[in-house]
Amino acid sequence: MGIQGTEVAKESSDSVIMDDNFASVATVLKWGRCVYNNIQKFIQFQLTVNVATLVINFVAAVSAVEGNHPRAPISILKEGSPQAGCIGVE
Repeated sequence: MGIQGTEVAKESSDSVIMDDNFASVATVLKWGRCVYNNIQKFIQFQLTVNVATLVINFVAAVSAVEGNHPRAPISILKEGSPQAGCIGVE
């Protein structure tokens, strides 16, 4: 806490709440949990998209005829999937 906290505690902490109101501590915890949940959702979304892209590319490469190489799935990997820039938040 910003007012009653010691200088050592303030320097060693990652963030300092400037007022000593306990309601602001509860609000900070709610926001922190929300950010953490959104990061988890984003990572899950990215992993799902990347695994799906890898499966599509693997199937396309295996099923390709000897003289006909698929270029669309390979270009997806080179250029990046369109979903890679999306943020998985509600």
